Amino acid sequence: MEQQEIEEKVQKGNLRCKMILEILGTPKEHVEETLRLVLKRLKDEEEVDVVSGEVNPPKEKDKLFSTFAELDILFKDFTVLTRICFDYLPSSIEVSEPKDFKIPSTDVSNFVNDMLTSLHNIDFKLKDVNAKNKILEKNSANLLKNFLLLILESRKTTSEVSKIIGINEKQIESFMQAFTQEKLIKKNGNFWEKI
Repeated sequence: MEQQEIEEKVQKGNLRCKMILEILGTPKEHVEETLRLVLKRLKDEEEVDVVSGEVNPPKEKDKLFSTFAELDILFKDFTVLTRICFDYLPSSIEVSEPKDFKIPSTDVSNFVNDMLTSLHNIDFKLKDVNAKNKILEKNSANLLKNFLLLILESRKTTSEVSKIIGINEKQIESFMQAFTQEKLIKKNGNFWEKI
């Protein structure tokens, strides 16, 4: 896009921004492909013009790969900018032109309402995941308890229990101590047995 065309669009109310989009994951090829698809989708957006961009190669950290794209981008107006932010969740956005602009109150209201809707959705999903996690933890503890009681039909050492269950000795020991408090099992010397 030519500089003159960019300036004309900014004069007509477009917002010129610097945007950073990041992708994190594994494997490396998936991260690269995902960023490529996100950028293609962004370029196909109506009322959005990608002026230029630079994609940085993926870097590995803690067994995950991250890559990012730095974009010079034009948005038709504030509403389009906020929609893109909610849809693409950029890491950073900086409005470079115009330096000053007015935003209609309806655009601000729409932005705030979109933000609140998004926050409510996140809050709902978080509460749902937490509730499911509590159920999963309870069911897992019950499964482990039942499995331990079956294993301890005959007395066994912590090491033997660990090998049968597939949980390391330190972790299984803490569960067994908890089940001792519930008076389900007891330790007799080096051996665990059912009560």
